[in-house]
Amino acid sequence: MAWLFPEYAFLTIGVQSHQGVIIERVLERGSWEQVRWLFTTYGETAVAQWVGKHGFRLLSKRSFALWRLVLDIETFEAPDWAVAAKKLPESW
Repeated sequence: MAWLFPEYAFLTIGVQSHQGVIIERVLERGSWEQVRWLFTTYGETAVAQWVGKHGFRLLSKRSFALWRLVLDIETFEAPDWAVAAKKLPESW
């Protein structure tokens, strides 16, 4: 999985201390094998809680929609500033 963390010294990444960034990177760009590892390591509940709290801001729209569907997440945190930042300008 080192390729998911190019700006980190991979051997210094802690499974617990870097849980958020690991979940983000694997859900966004990981292989199915890495996704299976993620769910085995953290559990579905912890991953779903992360998606509900951070997914809107940190995942792409497509990944967020997928994981909300897969994990049956109906409510999530979406700060006003994050909602505004994800909207395309009207001129596009």
